[in-house]
Amino acid sequence: MNFLTKIRMEDAYRRLKDQRVSVIEVAVDCGYATESAFSKAFKRVLGMSPGAVRNLSDE
Repeated sequence: MNFLTKIRMEDAYRRLKDQRVSVIEVAVDCGYATESAFSKAFKRVLGMSPGAVRNLSDE
């Protein structure tokens, strides 16, 4: 696994817990042009979707 990708996704995970930040905003900040590409990479690296992280923060 690419070290930089893992670091970016861990940062994205923390940012996604904040409901005020949109998924596309996090995606762009992590270097992805589309929410879809970001979501696929996020799930591949962390094993859950960005939406699942949002649901965790609701609990």
